[in-house]
Amino acid sequence: MSYLGEGYVLPDPNVDDAPFWANCAARRLTFQRCSGCGRVTHPPIGACPGCQSFERTWIDAPSDARVFSFTWVRTPAHDSVAQSLPYNVVVVEFPELPGVRLISNVVNVAPGDLAIGDALTLVWEAVGRDAISLPRFCKLSG
Repeated sequence: MSYLGEGYVLPDPNVDDAPFWANCAARRLTFQRCSGCGRVTHPPIGACPGCQSFERTWIDAPSDARVFSFTWVRTPAHDSVAQSLPYNVVVVEFPELPGVRLISNVVNVAPGDLAIGDALTLVWEAVGRDAISLPRFCKLSG
């Protein structure tokens, strides 16, 4: 069973984020880097917020990640996640990429076992009938 159960709404890629989801399908977490100024951004967007260049490349995410912020959801926003309560929603930061953050979940913790600054490692979860892979995280012990 997936972290949030079955039947919840999956991503619907658009022109800007389709490469991100294609890389996720290959279990590769990537972020956009501007070819003009080198700025790394997430979520994927059409033009660089720094220099407005449309020339972008994709880089692999660093392996070192940390909890920037989090919350525990106790009231379902959709019927499909009601059986998963409580679940966490975490803003993950990558110290090697200042300002780059990803919204995800930490799958190996219970309420009270998560704190800002906790070290995380990337794990992949196949969900849905098309088995899309979503980036999730595990808290490192210590």
